[in-house]
Amino acid sequence: MVRISKQQERRSISPRRPKIAGKKTGARKDNLPKGYKEHVNAVGLDASIFIPKIS
Repeated sequence: MVRISKQQERRSISPRRPKIAGKKTGARKDNLPKGYKEHVNAVGLDASIFIPKIS
């Protein structure tokens, strides 16, 4: 077996070879009691009418 240099080792690896997938990151799900965020500007209990905030 012939010893090869580190640089030659790196060159021999295909750049398109699939890598091990990283750990999933991102936004965490909110722990909401009703399962959704209640809108403060929703009119009525059924929330059929929505008045958007104008800032």
